[in-house]
Amino acid sequence: MHLSSYDRMAEFCRDHLTARRKEALTIVDLGSCDYNGSYRPIFARKPWRYIGVDLMPGKNVDLVLRDPYHWRELKTESVDVLVSGQTFEHTEFFWETILEIARVLKPNGLCCIIAPATGNQHRFPLDCWRIFADGFRALARYAHLEVLHSHTHWEELAKYDAESNKWHESILIARKFPQSLGQRVRERLFAAARRRLHPLPQKIEALIQVFYSDDGVHREEASVIAGVEHGSWKEVAVILPAGAGARPLRIDFMRTLEFIDLAEVRVTTPKRQYFAAKTSEEFDQLIVAGDAIRLPHAKVLRLRVTGIDPQLYLPELEIDREDEKLRVQLRLRVFDR
Repeated sequence: MHLSSYDRMAEFCRDHLTARRKEALTIVDLGSCDYNGSYRPIFARKPWRYIGVDLMPGKNVDLVLRDPYHWRELKTESVDVLVSGQTFEHTEFFWETILEIARVLKPNGLCCIIAPATGNQHRFPLDCWRIFADGFRALARYAHLEVLHSHTHWEELAKYDAESNKWHESILIARKFPQSLGQRVRERLFAAARRRLHPLPQKIEALIQVFYSDDGVHREEASVIAGVEHGSWKEVAVILPAGAGARPLRIDFMRTLEFIDLAEVRVTTPKRQYFAAKTSEEFDQLIVAGDAIRLPHAKVLRLRVTGIDPQLYLPELEIDREDEKLRVQLRLRVFDR
């Protein structure tokens, strides 16, 4: 949460909700977990009922959603106001999210959504999108919401620091049209049919980020990402850019479950194998770091994930600069108990 986002949400509250301060409004904050601030001070005032909603338990989370795109925990037309900031850019299928927002809003209910239009990549655990004002308008029209305001803040204001100004946030304020019974029934049937005929991926994709380096410093721009679905054993090959160094290679795992099993790790080119590990003794060459601990296992390298940033360091490798591109090959699975 940066100050410019907080101020813009407070402005929405002043402009659109001041006249309703005595109403018992239900206000839902989507993506509410407090990492460095939240909107709760703006909306948590009687007689309003503020509900912080997110996908994982945490500070400022009152309700955990089991499915990010099918909110069984929130009834249809049960919410007066839905707000969300710094969430849509991290949401894989945000067009599904806007349909759920439209579903849970009461007739004439309001939503206010803030997301960046620019800024560096900041995975948490994903960073998928940047949204302009026109994109927000299109999204609202897709969900049959009336656009009250849509704007991208391109100006950089002196009262904000560079961290706030660099995002150039876009804001959408929209209202749900009152619908006839026939319209509500058709939308419910359409939503059910869409989920059945074109379902979203059922398994979450874990991300594997391989950092390469010549100086021991690992930088976001010097990394390549691959994905693997949770559950069964998978073969993954990550091809690094030409000239990538391996002093050392670091592998980060994101969006994981509780355990990661590695049956094999190899670093190769079409002409040569630089590193291979597939026995317990060979896995001893790897360093487990970050939010992970190594568990005893006779056949695989088993990691228990303890936080959001499990890491694995390979030994430093001398790479022939005339050789072809490096391939980091893994056989692994990501799973729960």
